[in-house]
Amino acid sequence: MAPRLLNPTHRQIGALSTIDLRNMQIFRQVADAGGITAAVERFGIEKTAASRAVRALELRLDGSLCARGPKGFALTDYGREVYAAAAAMDDALDTARNLINRAHQTLEGEVRFGLCDNCLTNTDAKISDAIELFQRMAPSVRLSLSIYPPDQLVQAIGDREVHLGVTSAEHATGETLVGEPLFLEKTRLYCCPQPGEPPPHLHRLATRGYGVVVRRFTKEGPGRMSRRIAAAWTSEASGLEAVATLINTGRCVGLLPDHFVEGTRMRRPFIVVPGSEELITSTVFSVVHERDRIVSQAVSALRDVLIDVARKSGTAAKARAMLG
Repeated sequence: MAPRLLNPTHRQIGALSTIDLRNMQIFRQVADAGGITAAVERFGIEKTAASRAVRALELRLDGSLCARGPKGFALTDYGREVYAAAAAMDDALDTARNLINRAHQTLEGEVRFGLCDNCLTNTDAKISDAIELFQRMAPSVRLSLSIYPPDQLVQAIGDREVHLGVTSAEHATGETLVGEPLFLEKTRLYCCPQPGEPPPHLHRLATRGYGVVVRRFTKEGPGRMSRRIAAAWTSEASGLEAVATLINTGRCVGLLPDHFVEGTRMRRPFIVVPGSEELITSTVFSVVHERDRIVSQAVSALRDVLIDVARKSGTAAKARAMLG
């Protein structure tokens, strides 16, 4: 039987109680996870408690917040409005906590930090250095780190899965994000010729039977340069490790960061494709957060530490110069 949907009334809602606020927080967790079962796995809440909270909130607010049935989970129009109110409530609580912590001159709370994948081998990134300093200055802060592909990290910031992220400026575009450059990543076109074969020239890839690997993103992103390369065929890959694996077959070429090549040991050495100098690119990586989101004192402190470490190491100046 399909779930009965409540139609929101025009009745004004009175003062919200502590229970109402808690139910709104649980509703937001359910919405963020994409359903009650997913919220149980992701946030560790009890399934019955989550179901009761959402149902109680619907009754309290006189309207259906989400559809739950065989077709999956989806917010109603009213549910999206209530979700926005729940997000505003959480922002207000963050502001209050920030003011209290500032009065005590302490850093507490939670920081969810997102990092673009495959930065570990980039010696210019200095991420571990910054986190080490932050943990010393803010031992009471609960810091979590998650790794994302660059386009998915931007989405995670928009979905408020993370407070702060470090990703390529190429993906962190638009008016909703604000960023500060930290470091650069240089990318070249690589191949792994089979034993006894010379590396293929860029303009002879098709005649030599080489394919080109295109890294897949939700938006076109850096993959657009790979698609312009004339080759015998094209193969898509998700993630740098997948790109490198296909290149290492000896039958493909693909774009890889220099630091990834230098920090990866595979059965055949990576060689820059002759004649591909025009394809060398330098990408700026920045620390970003939502422009209109209220950030806590702890989140702001981690951002400041990341920027300070990058400035002192000289990598920020190089990145800023690349942006002009």
